[in-house]
Formats: sequence, C-alpha cells, structure tokens
Amino acid sequence: MSAEIKIECPKCGWEPDGYPHWGCTCGHSWNTFETKGKCPACGNQWQDTSCPGCRQSSKHEMWYTSGEKQAEPVGTDHAELRKRKQIIENKLVGYGIKNSRISYLPYLEFSEDDFQSSQDIGCRILILWAVSYVAGAPAEKDIVENWLKTTGLWDKVSESEKKLFEEEVSQRKLIDFSWRIEACIVLSWAVNLIENLPDLDCQISDDELDELMIKLPINENPDFFLSTLALRNKEEIFIENIINEMITWHLRDLMLSNKKEEQIINPAISFERHYALNWVRKFSEISEWDETDTST
Repeated sequence: MSAEIKIECPKCGWEPDGYPHWGCTCGHSWNTFETKGKCPACGNQWQDTSCPGCRQSSKHEMWYTSGEKQAEPVGTDHAELRKRKQIIENKLVGYGIKNSRISYLPYLEFSEDDFQSSQDIGCRILILWAVSYVAGAPAEKDIVENWLKTTGLWDKVSESEKKLFEEEVSQRKLIDFSWRIEACIVLSWAVNLIENLPDLDCQISDDELDELMIKLPINENPDFFLSTLALRNKEEIFIENIINEMITWHLRDLMLSNKKEEQIINPAISFERHYALNWVRKFSEISEWDETDTST
C-alpha cells in the first residue's frame, strides 16, 4: 500500500489550512493545493508556492510528501533567533494580532552587509520630506524642485517621484505621496534622528515632527547633515521591518479570507514602514526606491 500523501511546507512544516492564501497575477485568490498550483481563473501554472508560515518559496511539487519526513529540531545555538521571535510576536500581540507566529527560525536571520548607507538614507529622508510637503502644497513644487536640483538630490529622486514635480497628478496620487512622511519618519528613526517610533495606531505628534524638521537642512546644503548620520543598531531595524512585514501578511490573509479582526494599527503607517525598511535592507537584492518589493 502506498504511503498517504501529506501536504506541508518543505522548509518549516506549515500545513495548508483551507484558506485562499495565494493570489495570481490575474487577481484571483484561491487555495493553490486544490488545483496543484494552477490558477482556476486564468489557467496559469505556478511552479513555486510561497508559505504563509515561514514566508519562503519552494517548488510546488516539493510540498507533497509521504508524511515520513520529520522537521529538524532547532538547535540550542538559536537563542538569539528565539529572542527576536519573542520580541516580534509580543509586539504583534500588543497590536491585536494574536495568531501570527514564526515557525521557521532562519526567517529571522539577516546580513548586516546588505543595508543602505546612512548617507543614502539621509538623502532619501530629505527627498521623502520634499515629496510629502509638495503633496500638501503643490504650489510650492517649483521651489522645492529647484532646491533638490541645486543640492544634487534630484539625481536620487525616483522616476515616480519626479512625476509629482513635472506633471499634474490625481488627488489620489497626492494622498499617496502625502503618506510618504511616515516613510521619512521611520528612516529618520533608523539613523537616530528620532529616538522612539510612535506605535502603529497613531502618527507622530506635531511637537515631535517640529523637532525633526529642525534637524533637517531644509532649503540648505545637506552635505554636513549627511556626514553626521549613523545607523542605529541593525537588529532593531530588522525587527521593526519584520513586524511590519508580518502585519502586511496578516492583513492580506484577512482580506483574502474575508475575515474581520480588530487590530490596533493604522495600515497606511505600517505599509510605509514596511516599504521603507525593505529598501534599507535591500530586500530581494533591490536597491532602487521604486522597485522595492513588498509582495507577499
């Protein structure tokens, strides 16, 4: 008699729970194991399948086993990863997300060599300030654009951001650009311009924002400012990044499964932090701002 086929993630052992966690490029969402990776809407055959448990991808056929394979135990040398896991999961519980757990500890490993430099982060902080400011005061865009060009920052403005200065954009786009102030804030925290980040259910206070603005060389030459910046502890940055990445996963799963759940977060703030810190870490080996990957 042949062994019973079991479906589980080949990397962490997570088993499908019947919910439609997987989305196709055509926009359809479904349980990929009902069709062995083939989208029932457009017929696209997916070769790789991502795991909601460990956020890693594997060949679809590797998910099907005889059930005999046992997950390898985590060694005692994973104390540091266990500590990160506890910090992240406790923070998520504090935000009202009680069922997101990290079962694959290597997910919490990172390379300190992949981070953006503090100077590049400083340039991006100033650009994000400029973008969010112009979104709220479009009449000032020529003045701000001239400052970006005279200081040499214009060369680091992304193509999508340049459209804000060079074209008429919709009200929806202006709102999206205005939220970039939250990316500016988290990057300012990453280079110690802000000591503590506000919780995800509230924006930075006006007084704290004014204190940050005083530190930024607005309408001035930024060279000295950029030379004084230094990254905070990279583990802190990584942990904040993973918290917001897991929130993205959680919110996406709720949407796909039509579930409702109370969270103590502002999704727009969390997304800006996720995006900005993915850029800091050069997630998926991408360093260009517009190409930063936040897919789940």
